[in-house]
Amino acid sequence: MKDGAVAAGLAEGCAHSALVAAYLDNELDAASAAGFDEHAGRCAACSSALLEQRRLLCLLDAAFDETYARPLALPRDFTRAVKARAQTDMSGVRDARERVRAVKICAALAASALLLLGAAAFGPLLSAARGAGGVLGVAGRTAADAGAGAGIVLKAVGGRFGAGSGALALILVAVCAGALLLLLRLVSSYHRAGASD
Repeated sequence: MKDGAVAAGLAEGCAHSALVAAYLDNELDAASAAGFDEHAGRCAACSSALLEQRRLLCLLDAAFDETYARPLALPRDFTRAVKARAQTDMSGVRDARERVRAVKICAALAASALLLLGAAAFGPLLSAARGAGGVLGVAGRTAADAGAGAGIVLKAVGGRFGAGSGALALILVAVCAGALLLLLRLVSSYHRAGASD
């Protein structure tokens, strides 16, 4: 600061009091810091503000030094005590009644969501149910057709077993098993092709 600015500050009273924090933080250049130091020596308001700020900084330094200098002493077996308390506090969560209650709450929330959504929510559910019914129908027809085919094949082969030799019977059983597997595969592929159309 120049001497003219300092003199103007003296005429105004304490116009330089806003520079106290910048002076203490060393944010002023050398000339400004020297000018403020000279001004604070003559101005009672700036001198008082500077003294208060220095006391506050010293008090904060002392408080933080004492707080962080002392080591934090934990009680003996602290980890074991925390672990035991956490296990006892969580005991109700693992209970079967707690799980049943959670399932009931989830079901109630799902039902209320469906009711709030209204009929718009039931459309996709009905189409999904129809699709599942179609898949189950195809599977049922496939199983029924396979069972009927296997019954016919076994009836035809069963009559032949009594009349033939043992080696011929084994060959016939192998051929029948292969034919049955081929038949099941053909029936399922037929029904899959019909369901995709």
